[in-house]
Order: sequence, then C-alpha cells, then structure tokens
Amino acid sequence: MNKFKGFFTLFSFFWLWSCGFWAIFQWFVTGKIAWFGLLINAWALPLWILFRFRNPQRYSGDLRETPAFATVLAGVAVTLLTDTDRGQPVYLAIANLFAVLVYLFHLSSLRQPAMPRSDSVFPALGTAGGENWDAAEFCRRQGAEGVLLVFLRGSFCADSRAQLVQLASIERALHSRRVRPVLLSTEPADNWRRLWRGGSAAEIVQLCPADERNRQFVAAAGAPPWLRLLSRLAGGGGPSAACRPGCWLLDGEAHVVWRYLPENYRLPGSGEFIRGQLVRLEE
Repeated sequence: MNKFKGFFTLFSFFWLWSCGFWAIFQWFVTGKIAWFGLLINAWALPLWILFRFRNPQRYSGDLRETPAFATVLAGVAVTLLTDTDRGQPVYLAIANLFAVLVYLFHLSSLRQPAMPRSDSVFPALGTAGGENWDAAEFCRRQGAEGVLLVFLRGSFCADSRAQLVQLASIERALHSRRVRPVLLSTEPADNWRRLWRGGSAAEIVQLCPADERNRQFVAAAGAPPWLRLLSRLAGGGGPSAACRPGCWLLDGEAHVVWRYLPENYRLPGSGEFIRGQLVRLEE
C-alpha cells in the first residue's frame, strides 16, 4: 500500500506541475483569463508545500492545508467564471481539485500497526550501527525523569521539519521537567542536527530499517519514490524506509505515560500539543 500511495502521490504532483506549465503556455498563446485561473488552481498546493519545506519557521500546515486548498478553490472559481465555452481549462481545474482532495485525505493518511500500550514498558530499539537503544538506560545515563520520543518521517517532509522547529520552541518546558527529547528516524543524525534550532543538542538516533525490533515504527516503503530516484541518479542506493510519525512520553523507567499516533503524516503533533501532555508525568 505504501508503494501504491507513493506512486500516486508522485504522479499527482507531476500532474499539477505539468498543468501549471501548460496553463502558462496557453495563457500567452490565447490570452484567456481562464488559463490564469487554471495556473492558480494547479500550482497552489505544490508551491505551498515547497514554501513549507523551505521555511518551516514561518509556514505550517493543517489537515486541509487551508491556505493551499482555499487558493485551489479560488482558481476553480476564476476558471468557471471566465471560461464561458466550458472548454479544457474547466475540466483540468476540476481534475486538479480531485487530485488535491485525494492527496489531502487519502495519499497522506497513515495506518498505524499495533503499538505498545500506555503503562507498558517501551521496547528497546536497534540503531543503524547495530547497537541497542534502551529508553530506561538513557534516562539513567542522562539523569532524566522522563524522555520524549519523537519519530520523524524524514528531512524530506515539510511536516517533520515544522515539528522540529516546534519542538525547539518547547525546549525550556522540557528542561524544567527534566525531560530529554530524543529524535528517531531512519536517516543519518547529521540530516537533523543541521535543522535543530534548540539551545542544547538533542539526542538523535538513527534506526536500522531491517532490525526486527524496529518493525512497528518503520514503514518499509515510507520514503517517497522521487527521493529514491534522485539518490540513484546521484549514484546512491536510495532510501526506501521511513519512520511512522509518532510521539511517546516515557517516565524514567521507560513506562509509556502518553502516546500520540497520528492518522495523517501531516499532523505529527504540534509543540504546544506536546507541551500540554507533560503534566502526565506528575500523575
């Protein structure tokens, strides 16, 4: 299913970019405003995601990606009002609206497998270096009263980048409760270290996708196809696995105090939402 959704996500964005270029060409050839409406309709979502990726400090999303979705609808409205012949621009604008809706509510959805329950002990994980990472041992080593585990989908994901910015903004609240944040992904730690904006260095753990202990937390085909393609063109192997987004608050003995398993990777859990759960360590 991940490969199927990844392929259609790639196809949807390729289609939207292509429609935009076609609309620019037709706009200059015909001068019809309907093609300008199609351009707005086609490029609203891809540009919004690009802005979010490039500047997560300023732009953040939600389930409907409201700014992008409103612009898509505005493009449909312009096309419908100006294309009196009900020609190609209208049909393409409606097709683009369908592609955006499928992406927002299906292609970015998640199916979480069975996960450790609240009050259970969080399992040990296997790192890319073949080592054992245990939350209770980490707390003892750091002298922490709790640990916040944040599974990040990937540095290619605008929502993961935005979550990283929000985590840095609640660093003081975590420090006051002696809770250490730990970032986990299938990518090298350097990918996240250069994006971290917190005052102190966060613990970053690279998980091994092939390790059986990580099976619940890693999607085998979770990385987007375009990332694998670009990596192979550059001579690399191309990553295929990605962590399933999720947040876990553990006490000093690695018991699960709270967990958040999103049903859509565009809702990984905001910083303020996580901050509000820290009181659970006092219960």
